[in-house]
Amino acid sequence: MTQLPSLPIPGCDDLPDHDVCLPANLRPDANRLIRYLHELPHRRVRYCPWCGKTDVTLQTPLARQRLPRYYCGSCRKSCNSLSDSPFANMHRMDLWSTFAVYLLAGWSSVQIASRLGVTPKVYFNWGAAVGEVMAEECPELYQWWTTRHYRKNLQPPEHIALQQQAVITWIETMLNAQHATCPRCGGERTYRIKGIRPKFKCDPCVTCFSVLSGTPLVGMIRPELWVDFVQGVMDGLSIPDLKRRSGLGMGASTRWREQFLLLIETLGHSELLQWITWMRSRRNHEAVSFVRQGGHLDKATRSIYPQGTRKGRFVSWR
Repeated sequence: MTQLPSLPIPGCDDLPDHDVCLPANLRPDANRLIRYLHELPHRRVRYCPWCGKTDVTLQTPLARQRLPRYYCGSCRKSCNSLSDSPFANMHRMDLWSTFAVYLLAGWSSVQIASRLGVTPKVYFNWGAAVGEVMAEECPELYQWWTTRHYRKNLQPPEHIALQQQAVITWIETMLNAQHATCPRCGGERTYRIKGIRPKFKCDPCVTCFSVLSGTPLVGMIRPELWVDFVQGVMDGLSIPDLKRRSGLGMGASTRWREQFLLLIETLGHSELLQWITWMRSRRNHEAVSFVRQGGHLDKATRSIYPQGTRKGRFVSWR
């Protein structure tokens, strides 16, 4: 976990890895943004935010003042280090940099507000302020982050795209396998049984087996839908989205999503799991905004998946 010195968080001992979902070239900008927000309230005022003159002097701080006050000899106005920033008149400045860490890590508004003990209104005010600071101090990071945060661009960074391709390749390899080793006798004189599912029969010991045995996908039907379905999962689609996309029922879509997440976890792609969590939280926000603006979400067709037991349950990375 990422540890940032001098960033106290009540009741929290560690912070999420905020740079997991970011491209490697933008990670220095993210660290610089967090450090900037941490030092922002304590920076020295060198020019007046009202008139732009440098004739500013530090006043004697009072006990009730949260920040040192500066006096401008030209316009005769006072100011502090936050007067010209989007965080002016905002409180709990010790949590601003911590808030940016959770925001860059892809946590939802509900999770961040609950973790930091703030109201949703405070969350949105802080989010707007962080966005303004990011646009001014780190424009490349702002451009990349906002397009993903608001789902205008779903293209992941290169290292996560490789993990997505690895998952799809694994599924296609399993489905298209023509040779397999018998798990009972270890023989290789096996042949594939006719059908879309990857089942084999061993000649020496007359054993039938599936290459999916021992994986989260064992027992699942409709393998022709798997690649498209897992792509929707990796794009962060919600359960209703997956239901509309695949034609499955709500229960089947929920089970399939859990089994594919369990597969991704089994394959060791933890960074991809964090990306999926971020993308899904933003998709829920996108769908709610779409409906509130008068949009209509088409219903799925009737379920083509029979009721059955779960093959395993995915445990979230959080």
